[in-house]
Amino acid sequence: MNKKNKFNILHIDSFRNFGGAQNDIVILLKFMKRYHGEYFDIYVIHNNNRKLKEELDKIGIYNISVKMTNFLDIFALFKIRRFLKIYDIDLINFHSSLDHFLGGVAAISIFRKKIIKILTRHVAYKVDFLKGFLIYRFLTDRFIVISDFIKNRLIDDIGIDKSIIKTIYSPRIDKDEKEIFFYESEKADIRKELGINSGEKMVSLIGRLSGEKGHEIFIKAAELIVKKRNDLKFVIIGEGELYDYIINLIRERRLNDYFILSGFKKNIKKFIAASDLIIVPSGLEGMGSIIIESCALKKAVIASDAGGIPEIIKNNETGLLFKTGNFSELAEKIMYLIDKYDLIENFALNCYNDVVKKFDVKTVTSETVVFYLELLKIEDFKNEN
Repeated sequence: MNKKNKFNILHIDSFRNFGGAQNDIVILLKFMKRYHGEYFDIYVIHNNNRKLKEELDKIGIYNISVKMTNFLDIFALFKIRRFLKIYDIDLINFHSSLDHFLGGVAAISIFRKKIIKILTRHVAYKVDFLKGFLIYRFLTDRFIVISDFIKNRLIDDIGIDKSIIKTIYSPRIDKDEKEIFFYESEKADIRKELGINSGEKMVSLIGRLSGEKGHEIFIKAAELIVKKRNDLKFVIIGEGELYDYIINLIRERRLNDYFILSGFKKNIKKFIAASDLIIVPSGLEGMGSIIIESCALKKAVIASDAGGIPEIIKNNETGLLFKTGNFSELAEKIMYLIDKYDLIENFALNCYNDVVKKFDVKTVTSETVVFYLELLKIEDFKNEN
């Protein structure tokens, strides 16, 4: 704790790109500073992530870059250790394995005080037992997970005590902001940009072009659909390592006339709003950022039952679920829903109400602050006695 009787909090993230986890960090710290600044001085160490730095600078969060190359990066470890000492850090919140290991070792090497170590786990991948045993048990005091599915993964894969795991959803919805409306003219402009005619339906998959996102399932489902109707356009928005593979798969199946690959789009909300349905066919998903964003814009979602997705999409209530990997079931559900305007509207509204409640930024920030303070005040009490 510093001279102002505030706790010194450090977030460390070694990821080089700006994705959902980095967005969560920015939003969380923005609202933590705004509404709970009397408790904390907040710092961030990142791995030369220029976009993350830019966003943190906008909200006035002090941040520095420390190059983190691998788990044996002794230079990074000592730089982090030096930072912990200079700024008298009380609690570190890690966000991935590399920063977790380097920061965790740096923290336990400072013998004069106990630094609380928290890992926020954003992903649903199976935890390697050896890595889990070495890092998660020895370098972690508590866990924050963004879904109950991830919580159960930690318990089942490496036997983490459930009492030290806290589920706190991602901070995504600001109820104080004016609700975003996209007018029909704007939607028409987006469809025109993509080359979609007024009588055609827009069915969209939005996300990085990587294996776990289920693009192949989407393409196979579309192949079944176009045998029965030709008024749907299947739009893939995003970029990634599978771009060439996806292009070739569409060409091989003679689906070029039905698919549009737009590449990366900056204002993704406009493309969500212009869509008739959002499809999330992921094979593995901790929660699904695009589902949250789509529900927040009152768009109906059809998604796989993978990972933490069923915590948002409840079948026939807040959307439709299909069995992960079952492209024929996905095709059936798209054809079932696409023309049922009242049902689409009902699903969208139900999901909107659920998402606003679960992912409200003030609620999520308050839950995180309470979690931090419970741990810090216990440790502060121990230090005083």
